[in-house]
Amino acid sequence: MKKIFVDYKKCVACKGCEIACAIQQHPSHSLYALVGDKKTQVNVRVLGVEHEAFPVSCRHCDPAMCLDACPSGAITRDPQTAAVVLNPDLCKACAMCAMVCPFDAVSFKQTHRARYDRTVAYKCDLCHERLQEGLNPACVDACHSNALVFKESDELSNQRAVQNLKVYLLGEEGEPPLFSLYRELRRKEFARRRSDKP
Repeated sequence: MKKIFVDYKKCVACKGCEIACAIQQHPSHSLYALVGDKKTQVNVRVLGVEHEAFPVSCRHCDPAMCLDACPSGAITRDPQTAAVVLNPDLCKACAMCAMVCPFDAVSFKQTHRARYDRTVAYKCDLCHERLQEGLNPACVDACHSNALVFKESDELSNQRAVQNLKVYLLGEEGEPPLFSLYRELRRKEFARRRSDKP
């Protein structure tokens, strides 16, 4: 099964993945249409932890606790892509899925996919419609620093098992050119902002 893997050392917090996700999930698939649209759905969030950035979204666990916890059957697994998908028409917004998710990947609001103008749960669906067309998830294609990679999980697990723990997620040594300089500048900027606080 293919999954999205994150190498946080390569993430530059450009939020291109968030924008690509919003465009993919919007009915118009247009950047201009989603600006100011309160029903815009973004399934990936770039979180800042100290001076590091980390894109967070559904990990499509197997077994998936959210799938087991959903009392209305709104969450299922796509048989072709193995993505854990949520049907907003069946969602009761009971928040059981959010309570058991260890990655805080489930959110609630009125989205374009929700009928009857009510609040429902929404989460990453791994762009399973794109996968059926042979494409990568939108966030992966939008990531210019290769912090997001869509690969077979077994392949990556095997790579990590034979290498040391300092090789993060992708099994690649070192950083791309100028990344160490960029990271050092971010550290200094973070330290400066911290010292400026009263």
